[in-house]
Amino acid sequence: MKNILNIYIKRPLLWDIFIATIICVLYTFLLNKVPLNISISQDLITSIFSDLIGTSISLAGFVLASLTIIVTFKDNITQKANANLSNVGEGNDNKNSSGIELLFSSKHYGRIVGVFTWAVFIYLLLFLVLSFLKLFIGKIDETFFVYLCIVPIVLITLTIFRSVLVLYRIIKLQLAR
Repeated sequence: MKNILNIYIKRPLLWDIFIATIICVLYTFLLNKVPLNISISQDLITSIFSDLIGTSISLAGFVLASLTIIVTFKDNITQKANANLSNVGEGNDNKNSSGIELLFSSKHYGRIVGVFTWAVFIYLLLFLVLSFLKLFIGKIDETFFVYLCIVPIVLITLTIFRSVLVLYRIIKLQLAR
């Protein structure tokens, strides 16, 4: 499971688009096999776009706040580590590093920051794309309306899942002290 998550986290946008494409293909397959009479109006799509725009910009703020907290934690840990090093001569040793201290001093810190940075960029990109699509919704063929909703919903869901998963792992390390 860890290997799958590592592969996924290395190229998150690529995998998110791949998963969204699979869901769109499955939707098309289901639509061709099962006679569903789905009628989606332009007003409904405009409403969904408004919701997705608000969600994406709110989640961008959440992820940016999380990234700020993580960077602040690292700065605090670095300051504590420097203080401990200066106190080594006074009998203090630095062997009691917590899991979170080890994480922030490891190579994985860059990957954590990368996950959150990518998440912010994905949400901002979704905000921009959905805003422009909303402006030109009258020019888009109705057959694409569902796909224009599926892709952003999948991207938003997977991006927040990835961010929460990383936060959960960090909190788990913090609680393991």
